[in-house]
Amino acid sequence: MIELSVRSYIRQIQSHQHDYHQLVLPLHGSIDIEIDGEKETIGPKRCAIIPAGNLHSFSADEKARFLVADMSELPSNMKDVSGYFVSIDDAMQAYILFVDHQLAQSCDVKIEQQINVLFHQLLLAQRFLLRIDDRIRKAINYLEEDLQRKINLATLADVACLSVSQYKVLFKQQMGKTTGQYLLALRMEKAKALLTYSDTPVTIVAEQVGYQDLSAFSRRFSSYFGQSPRSFMAR
Repeated sequence: MIELSVRSYIRQIQSHQHDYHQLVLPLHGSIDIEIDGEKETIGPKRCAIIPAGNLHSFSADEKARFLVADMSELPSNMKDVSGYFVSIDDAMQAYILFVDHQLAQSCDVKIEQQINVLFHQLLLAQRFLLRIDDRIRKAINYLEEDLQRKINLATLADVACLSVSQYKVLFKQQMGKTTGQYLLALRMEKAKALLTYSDTPVTIVAEQVGYQDLSAFSRRFSSYFGQSPRSFMAR
């Protein structure tokens, strides 16, 4: 069972507990939450996981808005998360903004059921990350904002206000992979989405994910997915 609602809170600290699990996902603004002694101020693209029975306290600006999911059971990939606060990806953030708009426009039960189903599926697709160091978050934002951009470690280290050696070590610790591996995954997944869901020519897709040489892109894509770019093209 999933029940989604859009809520706002007040600045005065409140505390309670309930017999169901709850997720709090900021839409606009931020909220201060403490769960079992773990505290964080979370804003958009962060999520608080409140297990059933856990006493938690919270306060927020009255103008802030949050999507709250009351759940009888947590998704399987959330059960192994070691903390109470995680990051969500851009697709999930975009979806919850859509849900905010949709819930304000319609009370159609069938639409609400489908919204809940897709919400659950998107949760299952998440790679939940715990708190990311703000310096590495700046570097990730830089990587994600333009996949056509030529990237070098010195530039990323500058963005993160770290030396190159410090940056390399911290990025691997935080993300579990090197910058090159992370960027490759971003580029390949973006290329796959463009090929599958749009009629963008392969040459343009390659350029949009940072490859000027089509053959180099095709080799890398085929190596990554085990299939050629053309096998994913929308028909």
